[in-house]
Amino acid sequence: MLERNSAVELRHEPVHSPFGGSVAARVLRCPASVDLARKVPSYLHRPSAYADRGTACHAAIVHLLDDNPPSFESFVGKTFGSYTITSDDVENALRPAFAYVDALLGTPGAEFYLERRVVFPGIADTYGTADLIARIGSAIHIVDLKFGVGVRVLALAPDGDEDVINAQLLFYAAAARHSLPEFFVGVESIVLAIAQPQSIDIDAEMVSSVAVTHAELDEFVTVYRAACEEALSDAPRLKRGAWCRFCPAKVICPLHSQPLLDLAQLTVSTEFAAPKEAYLQALAAGLDLVDAIKDIRTALHDQAKRALERGDNVPGYALSAGRAERHWRDENAAFTALQSAGFYYDDVMKAEMRSPKQLELRARARGLEIPKDLIGSRRSGVSLVRSENVRVPVLGRGELARTFSEALEAFQGGRQK
Repeated sequence: MLERNSAVELRHEPVHSPFGGSVAARVLRCPASVDLARKVPSYLHRPSAYADRGTACHAAIVHLLDDNPPSFESFVGKTFGSYTITSDDVENALRPAFAYVDALLGTPGAEFYLERRVVFPGIADTYGTADLIARIGSAIHIVDLKFGVGVRVLALAPDGDEDVINAQLLFYAAAARHSLPEFFVGVESIVLAIAQPQSIDIDAEMVSSVAVTHAELDEFVTVYRAACEEALSDAPRLKRGAWCRFCPAKVICPLHSQPLLDLAQLTVSTEFAAPKEAYLQALAAGLDLVDAIKDIRTALHDQAKRALERGDNVPGYALSAGRAERHWRDENAAFTALQSAGFYYDDVMKAEMRSPKQLELRARARGLEIPKDLIGSRRSGVSLVRSENVRVPVLGRGELARTFSEALEAFQGGRQK
């Protein structure tokens, strides 16, 4: 167990666990994905370049929690693995995440494990690495740091008519309790938290959390064991859903290749009495199929590129250098020379104010506040999205006319009374 500001070693990724925490949600919903994923070479399992950024930011956080931490600025330009940290990474990701972790671990009496490998009970070769396991009094905090800038990940997320606890966090909590039994003695509260400084949801809070009981962890252990046993059976379930997002086996999954055949057969039936409704239904079906094909196209492209970069042969495909991008050999020297040549300052340099979201991240990390009256908002336009992803509904002209007509009738009826 580590005390506040104790030195830690950087994480060395263990051999991939087929039932580890990062795939827990997928194993629960699609046990058949385990065997499919085994057919994909292990070096092609890495999701994307965003994973490299996440690994680099995790390594930087470890350094920042050392006894003699380096400055934030010292990380700019530093490379971890294959990713080089930028100034935006420092300000928009590292500072806010560190501020949250530092405040948590700065609580009197806090004890913690950082980047701790934990083993899940009752399933062979099942383990994962928890970012942070902290104990404060009789409460345990399981914290997962997410440095992705895509979809917001929640500790408790809506799923149909119910809210579902994040399976990865449940996995880490159950595995930590099994691996560190003395650390959990007397624990009354288990708080699962995700700290995600950036996401496509610009208004999202950085931290999402939910408290669970020992009984809920016991239930998860039972359910997850059953899913893993099913995955090893002769006929496991194969089900498509949001959990497929980072599945390496999408390119060979029959449920992901099926839309290619369905799109070729997309027609409008002549049996429908209302041709407009039939055609609109065909539009919806076609959009669904195109979205599905986009996913498998991206997975195919990324895995083929990664294989070629490794030196493998993908018949019919090769790597090609990108277009040349020009740059200043020495920006300071170029600036001086251009001014001497008669260019104005504004010809050479430009300045842009950072967005409210970027400043809010910096403000949160430094304990500052931005006056609310300085910030306004406007919609960027109208986008086509799936119904379940609508944030602010926009009515079509027909719906607007109907709504206005109903409001007018209600108003006139009120006046007559």
